[in-house]
Amino acid sequence: MSELYEVIRKAVHTDWDPIGVFEISDEMGEYDSYTSGLCELISNDASENAVFEYLWELETETIGLTGDREATENFAKWLCMLKSSDN
Repeated sequence: MSELYEVIRKAVHTDWDPIGVFEISDEMGEYDSYTSGLCELISNDASENAVFEYLWELETETIGLTGDREATENFAKWLCMLKSSDN
């Protein structure tokens, strides 16, 4: 799971990045606290909707942003494809 963790960790920072910190910092900051939950979902073959709901709650409730639904849906879809490409 270490490789999956690193791929997801980097993608959360560079691709999802709802706060917009990638452009100004290499620090992962609070994003690191979300990676384990995403890895667990992906490793357990969670549905795309379940992954989206996890990210959406983080984005809109935990972080407190308005959210970009389309971007978050696309990122959830990409995350779910990680596991299927692993087989």
